[in-house]
Amino acid sequence: MIAIIVIIAWGAYRFIHSGTAAWLFGNLTVLFPGNSGDFLIKALWPMYIATGLMLLLGIWLAFRIVNMPGCADFLIAVEAEMNKVSWPTSKELYITTIVVITVMFIFCVFLFIYDFVWQWLFKWMGVL
Repeated sequence: MIAIIVIIAWGAYRFIHSGTAAWLFGNLTVLFPGNSGDFLIKALWPMYIATGLMLLLGIWLAFRIVNMPGCADFLIAVEAEMNKVSWPTSKELYITTIVVITVMFIFCVFLFIYDFVWQWLFKWMGVL
């Protein structure tokens, strides 16, 4: 639900700052009488009301999506499966990380040698 709300909040932010809201509501101005003469001020409140309504609708939609029976059952099943996971200790994690980095380094060396040999062979044959 939080991820959906973050996406919708980012959309509302982009709505305000990308110029779309200004394009939609840009021609609205309000005339304020003053002591030294009348002056016009851009009416920004429709833009902010539209953005607020977009956020409220998005939060309601996120709540509804997460609480749909199919989605809720899926999240309950995921939680049950995550409780069955045996997480490694920090020592196991350290050792397996070293193994992965070492194997990747060895593969890189083998691929470099393989590429070098084929490049030399193709140059010798006159293909390259």
